[in-house]
Amino acid sequence: MIIFLITGIGCIGKSSLREKIAMNFPSQVISVDMDYEKEIPHVKNKIVIVESVHGLDENPQKFDKILYLLPPKGHTVLWLIRAWIWFSTGIVDFAAPKGKRKKFAISNIPIILRILTRNIMRSKKWIRADLNKIKKKLKYKTYVISSISEGYKIIKPWIINYINQDNICKNLDKK
Repeated sequence: MIIFLITGIGCIGKSSLREKIAMNFPSQVISVDMDYEKEIPHVKNKIVIVESVHGLDENPQKFDKILYLLPPKGHTVLWLIRAWIWFSTGIVDFAAPKGKRKKFAISNIPIILRILTRNIMRSKKWIRADLNKIKKKLKYKTYVISSISEGYKIIKPWIINYINQDNICKNLDKK
């Protein structure tokens, strides 16, 4: 088993990258979103792709490789889209639900604005802190990427190599 981490600040495309990998390698990859799962499954001969905004803080040594996704240009727009989704569904912050759980509830607006403001205003500080952690302790296994497509181009050969090595081992075991 090999475990990859996709991390970075919130609302930047980590889920999209994880889902793209899982879709392209459905029988070899197990996809885990740590916002909703608390345990990483241990499955023999599988690749586990873990997405976690807190991945660098919660025992990053357990991961074989780490992809740190930087925010795309227009990152604020992604937060505005997320804010609209929260407002229109009534569920604010899916990972740790807040709000009235009522669609288009005016009372959710202050909560949404607080979360948006906090995340947008602190994003550069959080990124600097993460990059410092990577530089000091994790640079040997971390790749800082600037887009989903760049991340996919990096991780795809690792997965193919792992699959090929596993197939070679299985064929040798048969002989």
